[in-house]
Amino acid sequence: MDPDRGTFYVRRWEEDQVLEQVRLVRDHAASRAVLLYGPGGIGKTQMVRALAARDGTDPSVRWIRPIDIDDSQYWLLDGLQRVIVESLDPRREHFAEFVDHTDRLPGLSVQQVGKATMASHHRRSHELFTECYAHYIAQSGNTVVITLDTVETMRSTFLLVTLAQWMKGLPGTLFVLSGRPTWGWETHDPIRDLLTVPPAPLETVEIALTGFDDQDAHAFLDAGVLKESLTEPQKRRLVALTGGHPLWLALAVDYLQHNDPPPEMSGDREAGNRVREAFRRRLVTPYRSSAFWPEAIKRLSVVRHSVDERLWQSLMADRELPADAADWSGAWRLLLARPWIRPRANERYVTLHDALAEEIAQRLIPLHDQDESWRHERWRTAAETYEELCDDEYAEVLEAQVEVFKQPAPSARVLFEKVAKLDVRKRELDQLRAAGLYYRLLTDFEGGTLRFTAEFAKAAERDDVHFQELACHELERFLPPATPQPPLEDAVGVVIDRFRDWLAGQPQRYLEIGLDVARFLRHASQPQAALALLDRLPAAAAGIELKYRLANERGNAWLGVPGRVERAQPHFVEALAFADELPSPQREHLRAQGYKELGFYCRNLGKWAEADEYYKSAYDVILPKAGPGASAQDREELASIQANWAYLKALQGSYDDARNLVEPALAVRRKLGAKHAIAVSLSVSAEVYRYERKFTRAWEQYRQAEELFTELRTGSWLGLVHQEAAICLMQAHEEGLDLVEKPLARAQKMICSALDICRDYGVRWYPSALNRAGRIFGAEDPDSGLHYLAQAIAEAARVADGWFLSASLIEYLELTYRAWSETGDDRYRSLIRERVADVEEAIRQYSFADLDARWQLLQGHLEVHDALRSDRPERLLEGAIDHYSQGFLILAGARVGSHGASAIADEFDRFHRLFAKLPQDVQAGWYTLLRERWAAPDAGDRSTSLLARLEQLY
Repeated sequence: MDPDRGTFYVRRWEEDQVLEQVRLVRDHAASRAVLLYGPGGIGKTQMVRALAARDGTDPSVRWIRPIDIDDSQYWLLDGLQRVIVESLDPRREHFAEFVDHTDRLPGLSVQQVGKATMASHHRRSHELFTECYAHYIAQSGNTVVITLDTVETMRSTFLLVTLAQWMKGLPGTLFVLSGRPTWGWETHDPIRDLLTVPPAPLETVEIALTGFDDQDAHAFLDAGVLKESLTEPQKRRLVALTGGHPLWLALAVDYLQHNDPPPEMSGDREAGNRVREAFRRRLVTPYRSSAFWPEAIKRLSVVRHSVDERLWQSLMADRELPADAADWSGAWRLLLARPWIRPRANERYVTLHDALAEEIAQRLIPLHDQDESWRHERWRTAAETYEELCDDEYAEVLEAQVEVFKQPAPSARVLFEKVAKLDVRKRELDQLRAAGLYYRLLTDFEGGTLRFTAEFAKAAERDDVHFQELACHELERFLPPATPQPPLEDAVGVVIDRFRDWLAGQPQRYLEIGLDVARFLRHASQPQAALALLDRLPAAAAGIELKYRLANERGNAWLGVPGRVERAQPHFVEALAFADELPSPQREHLRAQGYKELGFYCRNLGKWAEADEYYKSAYDVILPKAGPGASAQDREELASIQANWAYLKALQGSYDDARNLVEPALAVRRKLGAKHAIAVSLSVSAEVYRYERKFTRAWEQYRQAEELFTELRTGSWLGLVHQEAAICLMQAHEEGLDLVEKPLARAQKMICSALDICRDYGVRWYPSALNRAGRIFGAEDPDSGLHYLAQAIAEAARVADGWFLSASLIEYLELTYRAWSETGDDRYRSLIRERVADVEEAIRQYSFADLDARWQLLQGHLEVHDALRSDRPERLLEGAIDHYSQGFLILAGARVGSHGASAIADEFDRFHRLFAKLPQDVQAGWYTLLRERWAAPDAGDRSTSLLARLEQLY
């Protein structure tokens, strides 16, 4: 039973396992995590609440009241952090700075508040919370236990990434995550994955919560109100009949308080399956009544989503108020007090206990509603009411989120609070809309799937990842499983089985929906889940165009699987073959798309010459179809190819070619009037100018792109532009050009905004944001830069981003070398040694010449340092000259954005400083050897610049 509702609770032996983890955290001062998993009704929530009730029994351990993570007030970390502060430090002795910051926007005018300001304020709030939390742990010496309940609701959401990083940053804490185990298209547990991967992995154990053993089951009965009225044989019989399941024991106690013992409790017959089934059916018979409260419970057993007072009134509108309620508000309060009702979100919403709902649906609803008309009526009411409750307000909230920054406000704080409230309200409405979609699917297969497709497409246009992930979560149960599953045993089970059969008979609709969901999962950095879903789709029944899309989506999904990226190419090739089977002009359009995908694939692996050929093929295919009178679709595809190709050309140092591609793309998109596409082209154009070192032009185009993305509220793209603009500010400053006042401070502010936005709204660009944060902060603080770069390496590896994995590895190594050479601290040298295997694996797996070149040079530098500190330097210098010879040759032939051949001058200066410290005879020998190697015929065009540089050595 629930200890928070004034009833009894029996201690579980699994509690000792949790307490052992508490002891380990306390003894070793390292945070850990417990995954407390079990099916519905097994007592997870009761157990974690009982554990939290221990707060105060041991002054050195503070238990935070369990937090229901599916409550929208916690979807922004500020709400979660507030609850923790109120519990740990009500007098604000440790968290005063955090509370003061969250209560105000220091030094800002109303005109300065925008999405970036919001992200920056939240980021600083998170930083201050972490700092204050660490201070609390250090000063108090306490161990804290933070419990997050119903964690299954966040497995497929961006919130999970944010929470995992937040948890890893808090010291001296045991995190208990309670929920149901994985199900659906997941083949692994994303929660465990994110908690256990670097950086700062948490030691994580899983505890499977099962039914009571005999001893605990008897203890449960002995602790209850019936302990004096039940004989020992009756207790044994009850344990046998319920199988020790906590829910059934609690239902039995509740039943026996109002009824005589049923016949199944008497006699000597063994409590076999038939007897247990009869007993369990009897326990739910009180809910067969048509009285108000039993009917209310039945209706909540088939409407399983959170309902507020308005929706509950709508569900019960055909019934008279119960005698014990004067009005509907009074009835709502009585509903909240009932033992099987779970209040949520400060009692604004309720649900029926999952396990009781499932038992009523399995054992009572089939008898009560044999033709299913009763439940369908409830679902129709729910669908209509969810839609009516939020549709008009939803449009108003979306409009208000745009207009709020344009309207006058008395202060920045008032504006900030208004924006935050709109965000929370929009997320609540998203939950209601997703729930309405769920019940629409149950009652109208055709209309529900059409509504899903339309709503999902609108959300994608708005870059609204939150609604997309909620819609995917609701749809998950409706899709046919990969392998045969046992029948679903709740009220919707028979209908969902019927829906699956219907959808299997509509292969085109099935494929369209599945492809939409798979694309979202891929963008949410869940490529394995996307592949698992794609494998379930009816490919054999698809038409040629859908087969093309399926192959293309598989290729893109494999691009995100670490260590398996090469498996993408055959799918892209297969997609091209399907495109060839289609009639013109569709054939040319899809072939161009297919070549573009292959170009991106090769670009991500560092195979830039091949990528260049694929982009050229895409361009050649679509160009004849994009002339005068061409469709907007073909003209946009040409512009997309040009923008992608321009970026590659800029990376290779072909700046004229890059501008000649991206400028026409931008002009076409301006004519087409697609603001998002215009902003994307502006971002690419800005990158071309940045690589070309034309920072003023680049900054202006970043600003234009930012304005458009802000207007469109496309958070993920805004995060990308912020990180690109931030590195532009830093690079311009390094060359003596300050584009704004205090450019480094501005760059730091922008990159922090990009980190927050990309982490929460655009995970696929999070590694690049971390990389740029490492470069920006590392310029002044190597340790801070190394922290960000280590995270960038881990995140890039997680999402199989070969480009930023390679870039972050070499930036990390070079920054570590700089810190070591400046300080002499061997801790930095050991960090280099720890990364050798990683960089060698990246060189084997990818083809980024820049990585190989810079790693060769760095090894040369290190060997020179070691030789200069050795008694016999000549023996240690033999390898160094080989590294320098090879490294500079590779670098001279490579152009990698802002590095490559353009970096030869800086790299040679570094080499020159070390060269000057060598003995004269070694210098002479190196000079001769380098001249011979760089003048060799196989050095080609690369030799000219290198041979010229040799002269500066003397």
